[in-house]
Amino acid sequence: MKAFIITGTSRGLGFEVCKQLMKREHMIISIARNNNDFLLELAAHKECTLHFVQYDLQNTEGISDLMEGILKQVFSTELESITLINNAAQVTPLGPISSCTPEETVGSIQTNVLAPMLLTQSLLKQTEQWEIHRTIVNISSGSGKYAAAGMSIYCASKAALNMFTSCIQQENHKSLTIYTVDPGMIDTDMQAVARKEESFPMAAYFKEAKDAGHLKPAEHVAKKIVRRIMATSKKK
Repeated sequence: MKAFIITGTSRGLGFEVCKQLMKREHMIISIARNNNDFLLELAAHKECTLHFVQYDLQNTEGISDLMEGILKQVFSTELESITLINNAAQVTPLGPISSCTPEETVGSIQTNVLAPMLLTQSLLKQTEQWEIHRTIVNISSGSGKYAAAGMSIYCASKAALNMFTSCIQQENHKSLTIYTVDPGMIDTDMQAVARKEESFPMAAYFKEAKDAGHLKPAEHVAKKIVRRIMATSKKK
């Protein structure tokens, strides 16, 4: 049995990754603020064990307990590997930094940076003695490399996630594979939000990309991510 913990599964890329990981020999823990009944129905149809955990990742103080509860669910199963996919993110707030409220800024950093850090930390600590391979996939963005006006919080959060991942790669954790994935521009609700934000300088650029057909379907991107995950989860 292979276990997969995925954040942000109610829609977009996380939804598609969750769908494509559904197999009889897989156990999926789906973490999101809102449930998606379709995923539960599809999992039942494919005879895949799927547990939905309703949780707001901005509540960073509860993440250690969250992970402890999840690992208790999978511990009784004979596992070959466990994979954490830190996918959940928010692109807002958008616009000049002076127009963003402190509450918006904190909420974005909690979701985009602190939650993946704490989930990673908790998983590694609580599975340190497990004799299985562990994989952590952090979904990043080109925004973590390239500055953009009106995206300071999102860009900074993805840059931080990239550096965090690189640092963990330098640490001596046994049976661990950790890496980031830059999925490129995907046709998701997050992109739609960015296109509609009037005070956002990049809105026109994203609209042009959409109109020109340059946005990748989430389903296609998810297939590539899942192929890589399945390859790394086979490592001992």
